[in-house]
Amino acid sequence: MAEVDSRFLLRVALHTAEQGMFVFPLWPRTKVPALHGADQCSGLGVCAHGHQGWEARATRDPELIRRWWRNWPLNIGVAAGRSGLHVLDLDSAHDAMPPREWAGARDGWDVLARVAGRAGQPFPGDTYAVRTPSGGFHLYFGAPPLVELRNTVARLGWRVDSRGSGGYVVAAGSLRPQGRYDLVADRPIAALPAWLVPLLLPPPFLEPPVDQAPTGWYQAGAVSEVRKNAYLQTIHDKVAATPSGERHHVLIRAAYTLGRLVGGGDLDAQEARDCLHAAASRWRGRLSRKDIRTIEDGLRAGAERGRSLAS
Repeated sequence: MAEVDSRFLLRVALHTAEQGMFVFPLWPRTKVPALHGADQCSGLGVCAHGHQGWEARATRDPELIRRWWRNWPLNIGVAAGRSGLHVLDLDSAHDAMPPREWAGARDGWDVLARVAGRAGQPFPGDTYAVRTPSGGFHLYFGAPPLVELRNTVARLGWRVDSRGSGGYVVAAGSLRPQGRYDLVADRPIAALPAWLVPLLLPPPFLEPPVDQAPTGWYQAGAVSEVRKNAYLQTIHDKVAATPSGERHHVLIRAAYTLGRLVGGGDLDAQEARDCLHAAASRWRGRLSRKDIRTIEDGLRAGAERGRSLAS
């Protein structure tokens, strides 16, 4: 078993903070935050105005880091959201068989490669990367500026999780009983590829409530024109009414949602595109190039995960 060295871990914590990441202590050889829990909060010091957990107390202050790590061989946690990161966690199989959809995949790395291939995109591996003691990988990306991405579990596929706002990862150099977290690619942290953003957002989106559906909403054995048009109208109205600070986030989710219906055969791609173009044009009286790119990225990503309104 590797030796635990508090001086080494202090240097790692300082270096991680120097790279712009917000760090906090984890108990030695664990992934468990070492700061006190809410039930043990004294209401004093940093918690004088209410309990502050690991995310609020994560820091880049070298003096505080030295105090935390001076005498204890503490592992290092990185607060993903506060650090402006979204980290893909590609786990090993742990001897489990993949589900039928991912038959033949050996781990999260294989699954992410398939997701990229289906989207017609290169594997997003050209970024800062850490190998975990269990044989998986953490790929670090800069979070998109206008969309809050939170933690996900298998949203991209089997053995592929992610950590964003409200989540953390264990930094390179930290030690577990199984081994050390090793930095395997000391590259600049790349921006999260735009095509991945809609895949990481929580589905579903904007389905009109059944009890508010107009007559003819359902049609036995097929999706009626009335239902489809009502759905498109709902999407249009929601996007058109979006305030300026939320427009990119709402537009890409709406495009992804309609893209899924295109992939499922319920919508023609041009119908979906016309709906979104008309809605986004209401913002400034015209479409920007960024709006058009956002719509195309969302439609393309959604089409890879087709669904039907009849399902």
